[in-house]
Amino acid sequence: MSRTSWKVMMITPFRLSALLVLLCSTGLPLATRSVVAGDKDSVEYVMHGDADMAGEEYMNDPGLFSGMHTYSRSLVRQLPVDRGWTYDSPIDKQIGNMFKSSKLKLEYLHWSLKGPDDVLLGTPILGVTDSTQPNSVFDRSTGIARGNGVELDYNDQSMDTNGMRAALEFALPEGSLEWNVWGIFKNESIRPTDSIFATQANSVPDDDLVVVTNFKINGAPASNTNVYDTSYTINLDTQMAGTGINYIMDPHLPGEGFRLQPMFGFRFIDLQETMNQVGVDSGGGIGLPRTTTIYSKTENRVFGPSLGARTEFKHSRFTIGAEPKFTFGFNRNTNQVATEQLFQPSDPRIVTVDKNNEFSPTFQISLYAKVNVNEHFRCFVGYDYLFVGQISRAFNIIDYNEDRTAANPAVGTRVRDDNSKFSADGITAGIELIW
Repeated sequence: MSRTSWKVMMITPFRLSALLVLLCSTGLPLATRSVVAGDKDSVEYVMHGDADMAGEEYMNDPGLFSGMHTYSRSLVRQLPVDRGWTYDSPIDKQIGNMFKSSKLKLEYLHWSLKGPDDVLLGTPILGVTDSTQPNSVFDRSTGIARGNGVELDYNDQSMDTNGMRAALEFALPEGSLEWNVWGIFKNESIRPTDSIFATQANSVPDDDLVVVTNFKINGAPASNTNVYDTSYTINLDTQMAGTGINYIMDPHLPGEGFRLQPMFGFRFIDLQETMNQVGVDSGGGIGLPRTTTIYSKTENRVFGPSLGARTEFKHSRFTIGAEPKFTFGFNRNTNQVATEQLFQPSDPRIVTVDKNNEFSPTFQISLYAKVNVNEHFRCFVGYDYLFVGQISRAFNIIDYNEDRTAANPAVGTRVRDDNSKFSADGITAGIELIW
C-alpha cells in the first residue's frame, strides 16, 4: 500500500469528532420502549436511556423526552390494581360461574288448608243423643234450667289463603343446588254464632237459644255445662312457612325430550295455629256474670331428609314437569292451653304446656307447565299438594274436664296430646329468570 493510501485511511481527531456528530444527528432513540411479555394483567416496558428520569411521564407522552441522549437501560412494569386476595382466586371463579348459570323462581301460592272437620267444642252431654241440636240445659252450679242450648260443631274444611315462594338454583359439577323458602299468610277462620243469640227474644221457644260448653267430671262423661247467654266467639288462626335445600342431579340424557333428575336434600316446615273461644254469660239472674276464655296454641316444627325426582318433558318452547318429594320428617311440637274465669268469675288464668316428638312423614308433589318467552325468561302455572302426618291442631288438644278433687276444679281443663293428619293444596303461578 502506498504512503498516500495510508494517509487517507488514518482516523484523525477531526474525523472521529465528525463521526460522533453524525451518529448523534441520526436521532439515536433515547428512552424508547419495547413491550415484552409480563405477568397476567400487567405490561412490561424495556426503557433505553433516561428511564429513571422519565418514568410514567414518558409512557404518557414519549415526545417530551426526545432530546435526552444518555444510554442507561431500565425495566419498568405496570401492575394491575390490587383487588384483594380473593380476586381471580379459585373460590372467586367458582362463585362467578355459579351466578352465571343460576335461576331465580318467584311464585304466588293460592292454597286451601285443611281445617276442622265436625269438631265438637266440648264433650258430649250425658244422656243427650246430639248435643249440637237444641236441648234443655241447666246451670252448672245451681242446676236451675237455663233454656235450650246447643254445643258448637266446628266445621271449616276450605280455609283458603295466599302465600309466596322463592327458589334460587346454582349450577354445580354433575348437578345443581336449589334453595327455596316459602310462606302462607295467616288464615283467619271464624265460626259465626250471632244467629244463635239474635232470636232470644223471639216468641218461638225453640229459637230462644244459648251456647254451652260441656265438661267431663274427673274424666267421666257428665251433664256439666257452661252456659253463655250473651255472646260466644271463636277465632282460629293458621299460618305456615318452610324452607329447604336440594341437590338435583343432571339428567342422564341432556337436551330436549323426557328427562329424569334424582334429587335429595333437607327441608323444614313450621305450622302454627291458635284458637280463642270467648263466651259471655250474664248469670241469668241466679249467678254472677263472667267472661270465659279458652285459648289453645300449637307449634309444629317438622324437619328431616328428603328424597325425590324432577321429571320433565322439555321442548324448545315449553316444559311440562312433575316433582314428587318425600320427607322422613320428625315433628317437635309444643302445645298450650290456657283458661280464665272458666267456671267462676274468680277462676284465675291457668296455663298448661306439653312438648312431644313425633315421626311425621311428609309428601309433596308439584305439577307445572312452563312457557319459554326467551332464553332468560319463563312463566309458568302449576298445582301443589302437601301432606303432613302427625300434626297437632289447636282445636284437638283441649281436654274439657272438671277436676273436683282439686282445690280449683278449673285445673282439670288442660292440654292433651292429640295428633291428626294435615293437608294443603292449591294453584301456583310465577316467573323464572335464567342467567
